[in-house]
Amino acid sequence: MNHHAQGLIPPPADPASRALMPNLFVIGASKSGSSALHAYLRHHPEIHMSREKEPCFFVDQEELEKAWPIMARQACSHDWQAYLDLWRGGEAATYRGEGSVFYSQAPVRSGVPARIAAACPDARIVYTVREPVTRAIGHYWQQFKEFAEPLPLDRAIRENPLYRTTSDYALQMSEYLEHFDRSQIYVLVAEELRENRREVLDDLMVWLGLEPFAYSEEQLADVHRSPPVSRRQRLPFVKAFRDSALWASMRKRLPASIVAQLRKTATTEFSKSDIDESEARAWLTDQLAPRTKEFERLIGREINQWK
Repeated sequence: MNHHAQGLIPPPADPASRALMPNLFVIGASKSGSSALHAYLRHHPEIHMSREKEPCFFVDQEELEKAWPIMARQACSHDWQAYLDLWRGGEAATYRGEGSVFYSQAPVRSGVPARIAAACPDARIVYTVREPVTRAIGHYWQQFKEFAEPLPLDRAIRENPLYRTTSDYALQMSEYLEHFDRSQIYVLVAEELRENRREVLDDLMVWLGLEPFAYSEEQLADVHRSPPVSRRQRLPFVKAFRDSALWASMRKRLPASIVAQLRKTATTEFSKSDIDESEARAWLTDQLAPRTKEFERLIGREINQWK
């Protein structure tokens, strides 16, 4: 069963399937600590996070095929049963959660909040945000490293709306407020999570109606820090091969050392610090400052770490 372009096939109605329905969504923003949060939430005994961190199930299938063909081929991105199987064994948990950053990239990814609301109207939404200019540039470097962004930084920031609109948190929040009550949305600031992990996670648990969890130091370790280097493809066909079903099949059979060696041969590394980001930062600051003020108005608080 695949998505329709404009909607979603209704979820299965049988009780066994309904018991697996997700009711907690970490919607991004990309490069704002959602992977770390997914890892931390997994430890709570009342929360069962999806085996696939970013199934992207509520993204329009055609849009997903263009943006992330590797995930679009995974059944959990478009088939209800495969999607619900991500929580197999978690039927008794208070929350079944997933975290797909494509869920807060309107208008580039269209109609996501409406699809989530149609399937899971009582869901809790956690929106992780980060200082918007730094986030946008981090997003660019992620896309560049994945060969999904061919343009240099200064041009990409201006010409590809993905980076600016994903950092327009007021826009993303408004999309969800059309379909969810404000009380269903929790805003988590990445800088605050990094500085006070226990306190921020305790506050989130209170909002979820759960008992705080006594995390060990090991469980609260840094997760998915971006490296100081990026990479570019040596030859123009590298991305097409990397995204192909053939490579997906080969990669499962090859030893990790061979995969690493092939990646090293096909790409060349460079330090991101060698790239002058000042012009891109200045342009983004000018574009995003009024939108950030609007976001602070929407959530009823100023975020001091961004000043």
